[in-house]
Amino acid sequence: MPLYEYSCRGCGRTFEALVRVSDTPRCPACAGTDLERLVSLFAVDSDTTRTAARDSSMPRSRKRHLEKELGEREDYDRHHH
Repeated sequence: MPLYEYSCRGCGRTFEALVRVSDTPRCPACAGTDLERLVSLFAVDSDTTRTAARDSSMPRSRKRHLEKELGEREDYDRHHH
């Protein structure tokens, strides 16, 4: 069953639905069937994309870790002195 993204022309809600060939999807908000199927982007998973995601997240992760350590140290100093 393919997963499609739809926009309801009746209420304007955007949603995803698993749709069989014989089924007519309905809007979960208003149960309308006047829907527009949207163009969805697909996800790519490869060694290259995983490496790029990891490399771009490492500096943010280090920064959060240092900020957490600094906050814990400040809390310790405030409560133990």
